[in-house]
Order: sequence, then structure tokens, then C-alpha cells
Amino acid sequence: MAFKRILSMVVMAVMAGPVLAVAVRTQEKEPPLDPRIAAYDKGPAKIDVSKYPKDIQDKYKVFATKCAKCHTLARPINSDYVLEDEWERYVKRMMRNAGTFISADDGKQIYEFLVYDSKNRKKALYDKKLKESIK
Repeated sequence: MAFKRILSMVVMAVMAGPVLAVAVRTQEKEPPLDPRIAAYDKGPAKIDVSKYPKDIQDKYKVFATKCAKCHTLARPINSDYVLEDEWERYVKRMMRNAGTFISADDGKQIYEFLVYDSKNRKKALYDKKLKESIK
């Protein structure tokens, strides 16, 4: 009887070990979000791209697939980044953070989608920031 109890405890410990390890690692890797970024995460998490050109729709798919692996899609969708240089820095940083998961070609497609989307869906903010950057 004691052997079965010990065996049962060992089995439970072996099964719980990986779960606990993942929980500890997750807590270690995720520092508290900046309130500005947390606000982006609360916005819409997808874009209706049905009226965008076909090549941009295809780039949206790459964006949605790759970017959602590490953070919500709401974050870049609702961010106040709109200018080309802002997106270039952001995409390059994400490529570094993701390692080889985002290839150079993926990064280019993601960048091109985000720039196109900013010039259309976020046109007022784009125009405002562009005007401010010229001064």
C-alpha cells in the first residue's frame, strides 16, 4: 500500500514539474507592461483588409501570423507608430527579439503592410506626424 502511495506521489510530481517550470519561466520573462503599451493591447485585435490591394492582404497574413506569436496583434494595430522610420525601428527590434522566427523577407512584408495601413487607416495621424517631422 505504501509503495502505491509513493509511486502515485512520484508520478504526480513528474507530471507537475514541467507545468510549474513553464509558469516560473513565464513569470520571469514578462515584466509589467508600460501603461501606454497595455492600452494598445486593449484595442481592436484585427483589421478589415478586404478593401486593401491583394498584395497588401497577403502581407497582412504574414504580419498576423508572425507578430501574434509574441504579442497581441492589437499592440501594433493600435500603436501610435505611423511613420516609415517608426515602423522600420519597430520591425527590426521585433526581428531581433524573435531571432530567426521572422526572416528578412517576413520583416519586409510586415513593414510594407504596416506602412500601407498607417497611410490609409491612420491617415490623419500619419499626416500630422509627417507635418511635425518636417518642421
